[in-house]
Amino acid sequence: MQVSGLTWGNWDETVFDLRPDIILGADVLYDSANFDDLFATVTFLLENSSGAVFITTYHNRSGHHLIEFLMVKWGLKCLKLLDGFSFLPPCKAASLQGNIQLVEIALDKEKHK
Repeated sequence: MQVSGLTWGNWDETVFDLRPDIILGADVLYDSANFDDLFATVTFLLENSSGAVFITTYHNRSGHHLIEFLMVKWGLKCLKLLDGFSFLPPCKAASLQGNIQLVEIALDKEKHK
């Protein structure tokens, strides 16, 4: 297995040669100013890597940072794999606002025919 680091929105030569099976994003959905760079890069990689998925966590802190509109914009679909509160100890969960989800994001086949 090969692991490569990415800078979202940075289109250097190496990005064009990548054909990942899994794109793993850790703590990448916190600054909405970077969401378009993130999803542009992810969409490109998914389009060039049949069957690939993007797996990340998403902490919805407020209604102002919803990613659903970006799923439509970039032709993606999101499947919630796990609700973070289902495995957090109650004392930790009580101190968090919003919700935490582990999600799988893939191409919406209907939009990418």
